[in-house]
Amino acid sequence: MQGIFVSYRRQDSQSAAGRLTDHLKDHLAGVPIFRDVETIEPGVDFLDAIGRALQSCGVLIAVIGPRWASITDDSGKRRLDDPNDYTRLEIATALKREGVRVIPVLVDGAGIPTTDALPPDLESLARRNAIELSDKRWEYDVSQLVNTLRNVLGVPEPSPEPMPKPAPPPAVKETRYRWWIASVVVVLAIIGYTIEEPLPTTIQTYDPQPDQTQTERERTSITDAAAGVPLLTGLWHDGEGGQYEIAQRGNRLTIQGMGPNGRVSGSAVIQGTRGEGAYTLNGHPLQSSFVVSPDGTRMEVAIRDPASGQSDFAVLQKIR
Repeated sequence: MQGIFVSYRRQDSQSAAGRLTDHLKDHLAGVPIFRDVETIEPGVDFLDAIGRALQSCGVLIAVIGPRWASITDDSGKRRLDDPNDYTRLEIATALKREGVRVIPVLVDGAGIPTTDALPPDLESLARRNAIELSDKRWEYDVSQLVNTLRNVLGVPEPSPEPMPKPAPPPAVKETRYRWWIASVVVVLAIIGYTIEEPLPTTIQTYDPQPDQTQTERERTSITDAAAGVPLLTGLWHDGEGGQYEIAQRGNRLTIQGMGPNGRVSGSAVIQGTRGEGAYTLNGHPLQSSFVVSPDGTRMEVAIRDPASGQSDFAVLQKIR
């Protein structure tokens, strides 16, 4: 692959030439770039190295700053007038070589030199279309130069990076699923289905009305207690911050509330201190069996998911 020769004067545009070279290496990966400071090894003849480099280059970039044509040597003579001036030799050799594109690149506000300011072997440089690189538009200007270099050297455009694939949804781990069931157990342990067998005739039921007095409610609680059914009406909570209100009518229970994973509702049947239930959490059906403490403030619950067959255990506490 043909390379790029970057020509410049150290006293005039060394910084800009180095910056440009770095950008070209980033945007033209794989294209050889010759820059004397970096590529000439110690002890190598400078003119021989320039000649070999130009033989393998398809483009010479002449970096021209404000003092490019006026810099003088120690005797006060303009360097550009010296036939052995390295910069003059680089550009003159490239201008005479067929198949080498010479591109003037103007930096730091410089203009293209006129033919009157150039020696005879460089006069054609004044007729070359120049590209200006300004600090304010550096990225854009360099991108325009890179496009030109691609066309001249036949370098293809880089392939666009493929769109990243969307991350797969996280797998639902067994432990996480069991925690979800446990949280449902805690909030819904007392919700169940109405069993088809008839309720014991010895258990009296009483449906308290909203306008009942406290004395009447206490009478209902006493009736339930006398029947051997724990008094479960009240507010309950689980270990994950959910709260639920239980209403008891004899040995039948209903619940409404909000748990960590959503709204729960259902009903249950209790006989003595043991009960069974089927309920839903956001539409997902679950089943449970539970045991209530004698004072009616604690429930130990076994839960089962009929869809997967998984089971777990949890505890529910009464607030008031």
